[in-house]
Amino acid sequence: MARRIFPAAVALCLTVFTFVGGTQEAAKAPPRGGVEGRLTWFDRQGRKAGTVAEPGLYRTLSISPDGKRVAFERNDPQTQNRDIWWAEVGGGRATRFTSDPGWDAFPTWSPDGNRIIFTSNRGGVYDLYEKAVTGGADEKLFYQSMDGKGLMSWSSDGKFLLYYSLGQPTHVRLLAATGAPGRQPVPVVDPQFTSVSPRFSPDGRWIAYASNESGSNEVSVRSFDSATGAMGAPVVITRGGGRAPLWRGDSKEIFYITGDGMATAAEVQAGASFRTGPPKPLFPVPAAVLFWDVAPDGSRFLIPVSGP
Repeated sequence: MARRIFPAAVALCLTVFTFVGGTQEAAKAPPRGGVEGRLTWFDRQGRKAGTVAEPGLYRTLSISPDGKRVAFERNDPQTQNRDIWWAEVGGGRATRFTSDPGWDAFPTWSPDGNRIIFTSNRGGVYDLYEKAVTGGADEKLFYQSMDGKGLMSWSSDGKFLLYYSLGQPTHVRLLAATGAPGRQPVPVVDPQFTSVSPRFSPDGRWIAYASNESGSNEVSVRSFDSATGAMGAPVVITRGGGRAPLWRGDSKEIFYITGDGMATAAEVQAGASFRTGPPKPLFPVPAAVLFWDVAPDGSRFLIPVSGP
């Protein structure tokens, strides 16, 4: 039977918010995964290939489905408040997207790129809010519940969202994008285990995530039926540790960070079942990085990097 283990180093690495006296609060220290520096492009050989926006304290980020824009969590240069911004992937200055005094994070693009759902503690609990990218200033409450939500992925058909509960332990959950306000999420992984960083494949057939359900901290994939919301058994695709999975835009390649911090690629060979080709090490990822994203064609990766 798989053992319930989650090494302290990894647990600290994945903790995003602190709990003080039973109340969920933003961490007073710089947030884990936050990097003071630049959003930097890396090619598959690990060579720097440009930057996005100005220097700042960056953390969660998301590239739009068409690959033309990136939304990210960054500190306000004057107030140091954590807000959502977006910018063109080719560079240039960032455009502010939110300005609430609360902590806004985990921006996630709609499949058509016209809206962003994000996490905010402006109401006390880290709930989900929605806003149009252009044409409106209103930020609407999208979904609220008792647990904090680190939103990670929106299915390509627009029907489902994936998030993980904030704090320790973390649990990956599937949420219908529409329905009654009190609708309940469905656990993707047995809650006796810790799971984090879920991502739908762009073709909508698979869910990738990191968990310790196999007895060690690895990346796994489950089949997914968008018509019913049904999920299959886990297929563990890493050995020796894996985290932060990403998909190429055609769902034919998967990327992850190994236990020793190496960005790695594997070709997907998925028919009735899910298999991957041999892992291909790409380049070492800076140690402080918890959040990253990949261009739809899989040619380059956007990573917050320390420095000017």
